[in-house]
Amino acid sequence: MPKIVDHDERRLEIVRATWRLIAEKGFRATTMREIAKSAGVANGGLFPYFRNKEELIGATFEHVYSATNARFAAVRADLEGMAALRALMLQIFPLDEERILEARIVIPFWEYAANDPALLALHERTMDEWRVEIADHLERAKQLGEARADLDVAVATDHLMAFVDGVQVIAVVSPASAAPARLTRLLEGYLDLLR
Repeated sequence: MPKIVDHDERRLEIVRATWRLIAEKGFRATTMREIAKSAGVANGGLFPYFRNKEELIGATFEHVYSATNARFAAVRADLEGMAALRALMLQIFPLDEERILEARIVIPFWEYAANDPALLALHERTMDEWRVEIADHLERAKQLGEARADLDVAVATDHLMAFVDGVQVIAVVSPASAAPARLTRLLEGYLDLLR
């Protein structure tokens, strides 16, 4: 009797195996053979789930994005305004080994997204979701009197999105400059400017 395989669960297992390899070795240095071995499938066993490495890195990026959102949901509780914004940013910032590994996925993903319309669309969709979330927290902070009344939410949102990208790059290429306490101070300093 043939084994019944849950396609979605198997894809997730492959993504979990992939993201650790890519984070440790880099996307270019990670071979499909290594990914298959780590995921416990035969060499050709990846292709029913992912046609190529680009499709796999897209799924891996989505996994990292979802993991960040899940962490935020777990700590958010009844937070709103600046407290919710701070909590979200702290979940995105590369402040521990797990999030540094995530940054090591995001950075090579950008290179592929720049040249692949499907990956670029994925990136834009996910970043648009964070832009909306950040803007909503800033608007609520204004309503609560936690942020300056004259705060331009669109500009502050753009700053925070650029900030997120920047700290991920720093954590990967200049780890000595990316101590968690330093990155947290940078965030606190910027949030203070909005108050």
